[in-house]
Amino acid sequence: MATSILMPKLGMTMTEGTVEEWLKQPGDTVKEGEGIVTISSDKLTSEVEAPADGILLKVIKNVSEEAEVGESIGIVGQAGEEVGEATSTFEKEKTEPTAEVQEKAVQQVENQSEGHQDMKGPQRKRRISPAARKKAKALSVDVSKVTGTGPKGRITRRDIEQVAEQQVAATTTEEQVTTKPAVHEEEAMQVQGMSAMRKSIAANMQHSLETTAQLTLHRKADITNLLVFQKKMRTEAAENNLDLKLTLTVFLARAVTLSLQAHPEVNTHLIHDQLHQFEEVHLGIATSLEEGLVVPVVKHAERLPLGSLAKQMKHVTETAREGKNANLSGATFTISNLGAQGIEYFTPILNPPESGILGVGTFVKELTLDENEQVKQITSLPLSLTFDHRVLDGAPAAEFLNTIAHYLAKPYLLLL
Repeated sequence: MATSILMPKLGMTMTEGTVEEWLKQPGDTVKEGEGIVTISSDKLTSEVEAPADGILLKVIKNVSEEAEVGESIGIVGQAGEEVGEATSTFEKEKTEPTAEVQEKAVQQVENQSEGHQDMKGPQRKRRISPAARKKAKALSVDVSKVTGTGPKGRITRRDIEQVAEQQVAATTTEEQVTTKPAVHEEEAMQVQGMSAMRKSIAANMQHSLETTAQLTLHRKADITNLLVFQKKMRTEAAENNLDLKLTLTVFLARAVTLSLQAHPEVNTHLIHDQLHQFEEVHLGIATSLEEGLVVPVVKHAERLPLGSLAKQMKHVTETAREGKNANLSGATFTISNLGAQGIEYFTPILNPPESGILGVGTFVKELTLDENEQVKQITSLPLSLTFDHRVLDGAPAAEFLNTIAHYLAKPYLLLL
């Protein structure tokens, strides 16, 4: 039976994707799990695998064309098979009109749209994808001034982005001419547009700051014993041929998971004035890419012992870096680590609707007094907890941060 190749959902906010490249052509043999087409969203470029063994019977969406999440972009089946047998999630959701009626309606709309495109002035209508319309609103682009490059002149998201880049370049050039009428060649600066991923990050971060009441608490955790414990665990793993990457972030993730279970009020989302408190801990791990930042998610971290947590964190972060179908949605709390960059404290920004995010800095050696007032050297880890003050007050947020520090100071508790 013929099987549809569906546009995947790469993130919580993704509604449409764009076909970037077909790795197979109609008539080519494919194997289940083999890469067949590359698609892109605002955040990622990802390879879609063949859903079954067979032959690529039909390409429904060509290169640069957009498709809604769940919509069929191609069909795999057996030689000579009728492609009409395949269905998609997108098609099943629209079951009210028959296929014949839908086809007639689409043709009628297309004919009307083509007619409208010949009109002049404000009455003129444009064919534009939902993703392009949303992008145009976000970037303040007048769609009446955009020339569509999609099928039958349809305006695509890329058309909007190109016009926005041209506007930025034109505005910058005008400002330079106004403020520096005699600019020398050696003083000229390079101007380039933002990538789609950078624009998405910028919009999300601005939305976060505009719609939440963010406050950040800072403190240090004594990880002197944790570093000794980490070294011992690594040695034990190596001697027993266990392929485990026991980084400091793994131990920290375990401490955060246990602390969220002890303080469930932090593991809460505020959605439409309703507080949603979760028993499950879905841990977001902020991961840096060359193009920007993504947050793959470790689902049900509360069920994972230390070794399993290490393997799952390695899997989701490597999958995200390779541009594959990483799980980028559903986190209940996020960890962001800038320790490798030498940063001690910073103010991480919430990823709504999450109510908390933990920033981790680079550990430092310090001198302090022990219980006998003798000087000793310890290793401290800077922690920065940003939380939504609409959901939490300062005292419970501080207690949560102190619990994390407690687990890090007594690392054997992480195994219980």
